[in-house]
Amino acid sequence: MTEFSTVPLPVLSFPGTIPFPSEKRPLGGRNCLPVVAPDVGEATCLRWPAPFVPAQEMILRFVAATDERVPHGVQVKNATTGEVFGQIDVWYACPGQVFEFVLSAEQARAAFREGLALSLAEGSVLWLVGAGPHTISAQLPQLVVDPGPSNLDRFLELFCSAASLQPCDWMEVCVLDGLRDWARMGRKDAEDALRLHLNIAFNPEKGRRENIRGVPCDEAPGGPESTGPFALLALEQPGHPSLRFAEQGFERAHVPAWDVIAHGHLVTESCYNIAYPMMAMAVTRGDADLKRRALRQLRMCMNALAEPDDLYLRYHLTTKERTFANWSRGVAWYMLGWMRTLALLAPEERPDDLVEEAGRVVDWAGGYQLPGGLWSCFLKEPEVAPDSSGSAGIAAAVALGIREGMVDKKALPVAQKAYEALMACTSHEGWLRGTSQSNKKETHHMDIQRHPFRVIAPWGMGMLAQLAAQLDFKNERN
Repeated sequence: MTEFSTVPLPVLSFPGTIPFPSEKRPLGGRNCLPVVAPDVGEATCLRWPAPFVPAQEMILRFVAATDERVPHGVQVKNATTGEVFGQIDVWYACPGQVFEFVLSAEQARAAFREGLALSLAEGSVLWLVGAGPHTISAQLPQLVVDPGPSNLDRFLELFCSAASLQPCDWMEVCVLDGLRDWARMGRKDAEDALRLHLNIAFNPEKGRRENIRGVPCDEAPGGPESTGPFALLALEQPGHPSLRFAEQGFERAHVPAWDVIAHGHLVTESCYNIAYPMMAMAVTRGDADLKRRALRQLRMCMNALAEPDDLYLRYHLTTKERTFANWSRGVAWYMLGWMRTLALLAPEERPDDLVEEAGRVVDWAGGYQLPGGLWSCFLKEPEVAPDSSGSAGIAAAVALGIREGMVDKKALPVAQKAYEALMACTSHEGWLRGTSQSNKKETHHMDIQRHPFRVIAPWGMGMLAQLAAQLDFKNERN
């Protein structure tokens, strides 16, 4: 991030007596700093000892450290005069998510002279990433200049680092696949980051996992929406002892009557988080039955979730109700799981009906691509704002399907157009903007998905990295 070396980092002061939630653990052992409501403690202040006089607007940026189940409103003030510059909505944050607030040039100059004060107008305590383990400078609270979108090199420099670390579930598998793609193409920083990410979660002595709520789950079995990272562990370290947690998850969530892995309902996530790791373990072990089960998982999801002109996120096994039709990230899970699972097989081993479905779903999704190159958060509702992560996942699956010979090359412009649109959504350093928030039950599901509120989330960057790798820009940086 050499372009930003002239912008000094602030010195931070914050209330030091706020206890971190005892039931949680910061992702990757990171250090956290609190932003609190006025009745809880003093404001968190950013002050710049080095002189800097910005000539243009600047962006205040910080990174959420923990899973949040309530909305927060961060009020931004002049630390000396108390003038209110505005408020940042931090709704239902996930670890590693980046939030931004634009300061005018005049406000930015005042901030460098007099400091910024952050306090909560909504909520009681919000934890931010502070300096320490598994954190790079781009993740610290700061002001930055943003002259325009990134290019691929800058994007990958940021992505192939600890900045893209995610909880060890559906979020992290998106990142790990992107890192492994680029590591296999010769990027040393991607190889190093892949090793770092896997070690953080799976090192036999020091590895640590947290569940979707940030609660330690080091010894927990994987689940239909959380076993994805084990696919990369199996491919990179096929004899790793932590793979037993994936096996335990397969057995715990096995529904004998259906011979499928499910927690009361089939989900598109299980294509990416069950079929894919199951197949990765099968091919590295030569386990024919595990291979059969992985293919059955795909086939059952196809039968339960896919219609000629709809793709549902969930199918409830008892009520047979299907919900969340055509949600872009659900479509991405289905398509990425499909392509990644089948890609682990030799072409002659791929069942004809599943290869046919790969081509069909690509044609179907391509038909709903918006003129600008992205997909709406719900594919058949163009009035809803796009989701950059769902768009990146869909496009990455299209490109992977083409590369693996499962999808006709005529679909290549779909992926290329999406890539161009997604790169236009990046900050100059490489953060991917425009991702719809995690689909937590506290967000009232479809309400927040249809709301224009968007975040920066490393899982979206992971899928963009996958897309770029599959399009093979290795020798054609722009």
